[in-house]
Amino acid sequence: MKKKILFFIVSILFINIDIYALTYGGCDYSSVSELKALIGNINISYDYHMSGSNVYFDITLNNIPENVYFVDTLSNITYTYSNTQNGELTIRDYTGVSGSYKFYSAISACQGISLGTKYYTFPTYNPYYTSDICSDIKEFSLCQKWANVKYSKDEFERLVYQYKYASNMEENNEIEYNKSILDNIIEFYLKYYYLVLGGIIIVFGGAIIIKMRKDRFKL
Repeated sequence: MKKKILFFIVSILFINIDIYALTYGGCDYSSVSELKALIGNINISYDYHMSGSNVYFDITLNNIPENVYFVDTLSNITYTYSNTQNGELTIRDYTGVSGSYKFYSAISACQGISLGTKYYTFPTYNPYYTSDICSDIKEFSLCQKWANVKYSKDEFERLVYQYKYASNMEENNEIEYNKSILDNIIEFYLKYYYLVLGGIIIVFGGAIIIKMRKDRFKL
């Protein structure tokens, strides 16, 4: 029984060794782990430039390690460390929206083993951003530089005019009303009417009492 258990354990170990060899092509596992960790340190940033009404993006990658190569899935172009300047590479004139870089080992014993993927995404340029209709309302979402606006020109202009009309209505409602003297008197009365009525009652009440006393003395 013990011999069977020992044989079973040894068989599993040999199977794991075979799977390991198939997975990493016989290369050192620690080398792959180190390269994967280095891939995690790669930084990706982008800038843009305009040509007429078209926008182009430039991607810069930093900390690209030696012994790796990568493929840009958007263009299907392969880049190696020899394309970089001390581990930095700028790839220019992207016009797509998103893509990724797939990194692989360039070590001879581990050639072609996948090390990871880095993704990039660009904002969508608003083709109506420079329109005259947007010149005074850049705060409006449909007039901002980076906005995914899929409306036709007629639909876009209709929505912008609606926004301007609503904004003008709000501004008109906020205009301070110029009050007349009568308005101020009425407002004061409505606010302090109880004091006004109390004063009137006291004045007229006092006048009535005085008159009644005078009438009594006349008798």
